[in-house]
Amino acid sequence: MVVSMLRLCPQRATLRGLLAAAVLAGAPTLTTLSAPAAAQAAYPDRAVTIVIAWPAGGATDLVGRVFQEAFGKALGGQTIIKNVVGAAGTIGATEVAMAAADGYTLLLTPIGPMVIQPHRMKLTYDPASFAPVCKITDSPVILMSPPNSRFKTVKDVLDAAKADPGKLAYASTGPGTIPHISMLGFAKAGGVAMKHVPFKGSADVMQAMLAGTIEVFVDQPNLVPQYNLTPIAVFGEKRFAGLPDVPTMKDAGLDLKFSIWNALFAPKGTPEAVMVKLEASCKAAIADKGVVEALGKQQQPIDFKDRAGLAAFVGDEFKKARGLIEEAGLTAR
Repeated sequence: MVVSMLRLCPQRATLRGLLAAAVLAGAPTLTTLSAPAAAQAAYPDRAVTIVIAWPAGGATDLVGRVFQEAFGKALGGQTIIKNVVGAAGTIGATEVAMAAADGYTLLLTPIGPMVIQPHRMKLTYDPASFAPVCKITDSPVILMSPPNSRFKTVKDVLDAAKADPGKLAYASTGPGTIPHISMLGFAKAGGVAMKHVPFKGSADVMQAMLAGTIEVFVDQPNLVPQYNLTPIAVFGEKRFAGLPDVPTMKDAGLDLKFSIWNALFAPKGTPEAVMVKLEASCKAAIADKGVVEALGKQQQPIDFKDRAGLAAFVGDEFKKARGLIEEAGLTAR
């Protein structure tokens, strides 16, 4: 019918005439045709922000910087890391929990903000506020000291703490974090009193350690090669493959085990199609040769878990963390 009308009115065979004829004929217009395409725009069609709730240069940030490029490539879009620092990682986690559930704001976090801090702070989120995407790494934490430190062994640290009770300072990335809790366990098992000095993140601790104002710290092993630190002992059942000459706490007579994992989360309610793509992109990024090599150099063991595996893992970790917090006397009042 449209063709017939144009033959009758050739002088109106313009784009305007074509659209008018189409409307008269009951045909879909160009606007109507573009609507479904706009509604089904491929994800992602703009940059995806990965929030890391710790300072740039810290242990989790180092993992994120390695992961970012390969993840963005697999996802098919640009990724941006945003460091949102404070309150033992809970400020950044809160920002993601409150973000639009559209796949454009993600959280890369270690254990603390996800399963420890909700037990010791009155927060607006808990693990149920997030949709698990994937687990990336998991490693035992390491007792470490500055380069050329006077501390080379666990005995060195315990002897110094006993010689001056309550004076030897150790750093943490905030009250209730694994670096804090592991040192509480260390002091208790060693029968010593030590001074706790909290920082905003491990990057800030590194500045203090390199300046010589902090001599003892516990965190992820990737900091050791990054800052040429002195590794003292591993909080694990066996020696760490990346640092085979470093003894375990058990070797030193202390039965202490703690680890820090890093995982990726989206806000609760993120569409299933987006979650599927995020999960697949995470798996591809972790398998990337460059990522494998870089995390190996960082002494960060890859431990991939898919969405279902991470959800179950976080549930178990959340229950276990309650016991740690109660034992440390750090539960929310």
